[in-house]
Amino acid sequence: MNSRQDALTHAMVEVLETLWTMEESSASSVEQLKREAATSVGPDLLESLKEKGLIETDAHGEIRLLPQGRDRAREIIRRHRLGERLLCDALGVGVEDTEDSACEFEHLLADGITNSICTLLGHPRFCPHNRPIPEGDCCRQAREDLKPIVFGCDQLAIGESARIAYLCAREHALLSRLSNLGVQPGVPLRLLQKWPSYVIQCEETEIALEESVARCIYVRR
Repeated sequence: MNSRQDALTHAMVEVLETLWTMEESSASSVEQLKREAATSVGPDLLESLKEKGLIETDAHGEIRLLPQGRDRAREIIRRHRLGERLLCDALGVGVEDTEDSACEFEHLLADGITNSICTLLGHPRFCPHNRPIPEGDCCRQAREDLKPIVFGCDQLAIGESARIAYLCAREHALLSRLSNLGVQPGVPLRLLQKWPSYVIQCEETEIALEESVARCIYVRR
């Protein structure tokens, strides 16, 4: 565990994580934080976070992360959501069973291990709940320290087979379209063609896709 994380209590980590997820939904009130946080949020806890320069509040009951707090929250969220991806993609755990174990990951993983897991999984952009995973240095630099076990199906060789791990598209219409075509996690997939369009086979169905859509379908050998 890194020294930066050691300086925060478990309750502080929970507050920063909750504030990050609240910002994703454009929420910013202290009252909502108290409702959504997985820990008791009292004035002493908020004051401690203020003293560390991580949050600020105003007279209207609004609360927000300061730049340093946002950096710390990003690290926490990144560990948590990568932990969910690892449980689902590498260990085959169901999405509904990942939350509690992922909470442990966010407290235990050091930055170097987090980046190794991210690289191993092929730098996923979304967690199993389709929430964005904050980028790390390993994503931006596209390091190839470890061979990914999960990757876009566009990287398969023609004729190669794999099993769908997850879909990373954020557009619900596209996710619904793929699901209706039988493109779902756990389904075997075979790449039949790359040009002039991608053609995949899911069980007995052949499906033509744009390259951008093929990149959204992550598979594992």
